[in-house]
Amino acid sequence: MNLIVKQNTCITPHSKEKSIFYLTFSALDDSEGFNYQPGDWLTVQPQNTSLMVQALLAALNLQGDELLELRRAGLVTVKQALQSHLELTQLNPAILNKLQRQLGLGDWSDRQAMMDYAYGRDILDLLELYPQLAEKGVEFLNYLSPLAPRYYSIASADAGKNEVSILYKAVEYLNLGRQRFGVASYFLQEAQPGLVVSGELKSNPTFKLPQEANIPIVMIGAGTGLAPFISFMQYRNLQKSNGQTIGEALLFFGETHQKTNCLFCEEIQEWQNQGLVEAFYAFSRDQAKKEYVTQRLLEQSEKLWTLIHNQAEIYICGSQTTLAVSVKEVFIQIFQQQGNMDEEEANAFWKTLKQTKRLQLDVY
Repeated sequence: MNLIVKQNTCITPHSKEKSIFYLTFSALDDSEGFNYQPGDWLTVQPQNTSLMVQALLAALNLQGDELLELRRAGLVTVKQALQSHLELTQLNPAILNKLQRQLGLGDWSDRQAMMDYAYGRDILDLLELYPQLAEKGVEFLNYLSPLAPRYYSIASADAGKNEVSILYKAVEYLNLGRQRFGVASYFLQEAQPGLVVSGELKSNPTFKLPQEANIPIVMIGAGTGLAPFISFMQYRNLQKSNGQTIGEALLFFGETHQKTNCLFCEEIQEWQNQGLVEAFYAFSRDQAKKEYVTQRLLEQSEKLWTLIHNQAEIYICGSQTTLAVSVKEVFIQIFQQQGNMDEEEANAFWKTLKQTKRLQLDVY
């Protein structure tokens, strides 16, 4: 599907630590139509920067007009392959495995060692480690991974406008003396209104609002993990406007500073004023002792337990290794304290909530 950039706005313009954008696409062809539900994904096909492409061409001593046969794209020039079809900013551990098996390069003991080495590195780092690979020229490109589309949680409700929005954070970091950029976030940052982008709407069957609008919901997220909950609240606002009875909704949201990183706070306040949601914030760096979403959850233990007994559905969006883990630990505590369960019973209850889809995760 071809998408056209309608609006691309940094919503943390005064933040010194991160740049988060709200990007809206419209359909290039109105006849295509948009059909998506709250909780679904939008995939975006990024392109590598010209600087990265030129650096690889120089490292491989190639001009760019050489031809290369790719499994998915067919016959393309090397420059086209580097720009649009090959992963350059991430080093896939599978490449290291292939080099070790086929060429005897590297002494990684197992896959975990390969993953540890690959983390934060790119293809230029690999050529620096093994300069003999550059001598392979075009042949070297056969070792690289396809440039995969990036998944983004949709941050809008389908209101018949043929539009779809996402939240994304600009990924930028320093590693091994060189500034690195996330291929997709850099591509999107540079996207001006009118730019045509390739993307697809993807159903997320495991992150869906209750079928009945009056069922309570509990939403838990941090940073850009707020995205699907914007979609949820916009949709429930539409439901209320259509005369449906809306169940109670709690939102637990974490960021660093309220002054600069309170994402969608005006909209959330408006939804609170309308009685659509009750929001609980945790801004970790606004006080000497850091506070996180988990503390807000613990403070609302009794309310959460009551809602769970009223068939509330729970949604968690954010980091799989930090947010999801810590939130589970807190809910185990809540189950033990409010439900008089031991640890084994609390874990079993958590598992039951997942199995019955009353607990849904969109984690990464």
